[in-house]
Amino acid sequence: MNLKNKFAIVTGSSTGIGRAISIALGKEGAFIALVARTKDRLQETKNLIEKAGGEAEIYPTDLSLIESVNQLIEKIKKTTKNVDVLVNVAGIWHGRNEVYAGCNLENFAQKVILDTFMVGAIAPTLLVHAFVPFMKKGSRIINISGTFENGGKGWLPYYVSKRAIEDLTIGLSQELERENIYVNAVSPSDTATEAYKKYFPEYIKDAISPNEIAKFIIHLCLKETDGVTGKVFILKKNQKPFESFHY
Repeated sequence: MNLKNKFAIVTGSSTGIGRAISIALGKEGAFIALVARTKDRLQETKNLIEKAGGEAEIYPTDLSLIESVNQLIEKIKKTTKNVDVLVNVAGIWHGRNEVYAGCNLENFAQKVILDTFMVGAIAPTLLVHAFVPFMKKGSRIINISGTFENGGKGWLPYYVSKRAIEDLTIGLSQELERENIYVNAVSPSDTATEAYKKYFPEYIKDAISPNEIAKFIIHLCLKETDGVTGKVFILKKNQKPFESFHY
């Protein structure tokens, strides 16, 4: 229970990487504010955390809407005076029945572009803006990026949103260095989430497990990584995490 009595916020926690991270944080004793759009899936995550001996509360939020983000911020501010861990996982690379890949930029709907930037880059920035004043020495901000070995062609909005979150990580780590608030990004390669299995079943054998990503997130939250900040770590299946060279 290395994170006992810590308050954590995890976006995108209704499924996939966000759910795995939330359960792992719960097992370590943290109380988790679960953030995503789908209430019933959030409740499933909460049930899994409680089954593992942890505690959580659900905060259904549409991160593509500024008013919804602001409502989330106000609700959490009324819940706690301290935010010890903020993990920005949520991103948009697919819709309900389609994957946003193999499509040139001019063929994307404007709403998809705006929603992708809002969820993947603007909402995380606003959450940091709101909760840094609630963070004490030793708090963690961890942003989930993505590894693009073939570049951004075909899903440029998602690519740009993830590159932006890495830039936010680097700049924010410099701003918060004196406060000893540690900011890092984790960039997993293809990950065996439900959505990935749905859209890319032919590649699933090479995809990393969400639980492996969650394990590394916990590592970044522990006292042994105090002072580690401003890094972008790449995670691949069957490889040790390594640091990305970030321009």
